[in-house]
Amino acid sequence: MNKTILYIIASVCLLGILFLVFFKQTEKQFDTRITIDKKYKNPYGLYIAYNMLPSLFNNSTVKVNSESPVDWYDTDSMSDGKNVFFLISYQFNPSAEELRSLYQFVKQGNQVFICTPWMNEEATSYFGFGEESIYNYEIGRYSRDSGVVSLYQPPFNNDTSYFNPGLHYTAHFTAVDSVRYRVLGKDESGDINMVKVNAGKGSFYFNSNPALFYNYFLLYKNNIDYFQKVVSLIPPGKNKIIWDEYFVYKYGTGNGGKSRSASPLRVLFSYSAFTWAFSLLISLLLLYIATQAKRMQRLIQAMVRPKNDTLDFAKTIGRLYYEKSDHTNLARKMATYLLEHIRNKYFISTANLNEEFINNLSHKSGYDEEKVKEIVGNLVFIQAGYDVSEHQLVNIYQSFSKFYKYTS
Repeated sequence: MNKTILYIIASVCLLGILFLVFFKQTEKQFDTRITIDKKYKNPYGLYIAYNMLPSLFNNSTVKVNSESPVDWYDTDSMSDGKNVFFLISYQFNPSAEELRSLYQFVKQGNQVFICTPWMNEEATSYFGFGEESIYNYEIGRYSRDSGVVSLYQPPFNNDTSYFNPGLHYTAHFTAVDSVRYRVLGKDESGDINMVKVNAGKGSFYFNSNPALFYNYFLLYKNNIDYFQKVVSLIPPGKNKIIWDEYFVYKYGTGNGGKSRSASPLRVLFSYSAFTWAFSLLISLLLLYIATQAKRMQRLIQAMVRPKNDTLDFAKTIGRLYYEKSDHTNLARKMATYLLEHIRNKYFISTANLNEEFINNLSHKSGYDEEKVKEIVGNLVFIQAGYDVSEHQLVNIYQSFSKFYKYTS
């Protein structure tokens, strides 16, 4: 098979893949992502419910909370009893301390509305849901089948049913004590999905089906009436709505122990194609790192020319003795250091500073013979033990410095 045929087959395959990708992208599909987020306008978001709340509470302000009730609850600021706590979530798993804070909040006349298909054992025990078989809470799951929910009379004027065309939870309450709890709604099977319990001056409202507050449900026919009636149960005159987005409630462990991610990428990872593409990208990156690590050679640093510190050292020592005006001692030090330097660098004996020494030093260092004689004369003068004046010291220093600079 020649190369031309291979190119033709490859081109046809590439065009086929591009066509499939383009066709798949242009195909209009129903968005089934379940976000339970106030910012999302997709069918299973909470955009409509969140934005309608202020108008249903006399244009009250809405505060988005992301802290534990222990942190935001304050007795003085909540004592007016005009506040509403709203939580619509996959789960409700508070600690004992958080439950006590919510109870004190309600006891002062405030209201708490919790809509979730799952509560932890701490919550069910605190509210008496399951400890004495007074109130059982069944773990919910999403169902593809549509359902019907109803609101009861009283407190509503008449029994009203609402059809849910999309996904919904099958969680419900059983064995409800009619003395303590007031039944407000049921599903199509007759199971209780909404109750109310009083605490002090306020009340707790529990709903087991978050799907009843999704955009898709509220926009279907007259289902917005369900939301308005549920909210109407809460006494009017409220001045603050606390929309709860506390991390532990929204994304902690729930639904049978399965963990939900709080990552901003959680929506993208709901698409299997994106998950596969991201996994492939990470795998290729790791493969590249593994193969390139062996091929890449460590950079060879440029070699720096060795610096001759002889002159700098001599200058430092000279300044120390010069400041003390000990010129004779300084000259001796300079002479000793110079002779040591000549022995180490040129391997010339300094025992006899004669003509042979001068010729050898001039020949090996390349320094002018007359200048070498001048240096030797200074060395002989210093070794003779004569006192050295400041002027003589300067001349000796200049003579030695020129030799260091020339031979460095």
